[in-house]
Amino acid sequence: MTLQEAVARVLPEAIEMRRYLHSHPELSGQEQETRDYICRKLTDWAIPHRLCTRNLGVIADIGRGSPCIALRVDTDALPITEQTGLDFASRIPGIMHACGHDVHTAVLLAAAKLLKARESELKGTVRLLFQPAEETTGGASDMIAEGCMENPAVTAVLGFHVDPTLAPGYAAFCYGTMNAAATDFTLTVLGRGCHGARPDQGVDAIVVSAQLITALQSLVSRSISPTASGVVTIGTIQGGTKENIIADSVTMTGTIRALNPETQSHLKDTLRRMAEHTAAAFGAEVQLKMDDLCPALINDQALTNRLLALSRELLGEEQTVLMQEPSLGADDFAFFSSHTPGCYFNVGARTEGLEGQALHSPSFVPHEGCMETALLLLTGGVLSLL
Repeated sequence: MTLQEAVARVLPEAIEMRRYLHSHPELSGQEQETRDYICRKLTDWAIPHRLCTRNLGVIADIGRGSPCIALRVDTDALPITEQTGLDFASRIPGIMHACGHDVHTAVLLAAAKLLKARESELKGTVRLLFQPAEETTGGASDMIAEGCMENPAVTAVLGFHVDPTLAPGYAAFCYGTMNAAATDFTLTVLGRGCHGARPDQGVDAIVVSAQLITALQSLVSRSISPTASGVVTIGTIQGGTKENIIADSVTMTGTIRALNPETQSHLKDTLRRMAEHTAAAFGAEVQLKMDDLCPALINDQALTNRLLALSRELLGEEQTVLMQEPSLGADDFAFFSSHTPGCYFNVGARTEGLEGQALHSPSFVPHEGCMETALLLLTGGVLSLL
């Protein structure tokens, strides 16, 4: 049986699993039912697996010995109320698989079944990494700390993401840096409250915050090279209690993204300095907390060449494309590809004629044809490397 025939045979089950997972989404750090479902499937197929103790991840092995090729997917959903109208829409109010992680998880389960059937052909180990908490705390680093990349040592890691801008049947690859490093921050401006009719007796934290937000827009446009890529975004702001009270504090949250460590470090340092000096100019103070979420995702050139050649063979020359530029989005697959050579790629999931075809949209409906593409490339990649 050819690989294409094997994928076609397992595809209906993959779609069934995806639809079940889509209707039962769980937030980051709460993926207990998802983990139980994964384990039931692995047990049914006699695939040895173990549970992570640091988070709700699952690690499974097929084959034995070295080399060891890891396949990683993420399992968590988002706090979004679904608006797709699908028969298998989320049954959990306010939670939705709006980033395709249901597709990712179902594809890896289907790949596990397919590879288990071909275990005798493998000259080494396939390690399956079902990783939770990609959207928040970064479950990848916890799994690595628990030893998921050892015994035997992982020599290459593959992963993928659905892409609603790309047609089904297509795959997109990127040499070098594919996704940005990410740092989230919480910035609190501390002023001094007073009556709104006597603003001279206080320090207005809202006015200070407005000046600061405006000033922060120059961080990217005026403090880094025009040829460098970076983003500073304020996503939330909260402050004040009543229309006639000068606010004594304002808290805002945001994110910093950059494609190289030097730019990321510069943006972090400059944001801190700008916040402190702007606040001081108005007689206010600031408290700033930064959390480095993940490094930049950098694809290994040799491994990317292997996957590109495989994609051209399995999908065709026209259906295999190179990304014209990296994304400032972040993905903690970067922790795995920082540990060992990795290749992360996108598979086309555009559904024609539907509005809101964007990741994290409440109406996101990925075309299920993307699952065949991902299955071909993941399983084909493993068979090629082992």
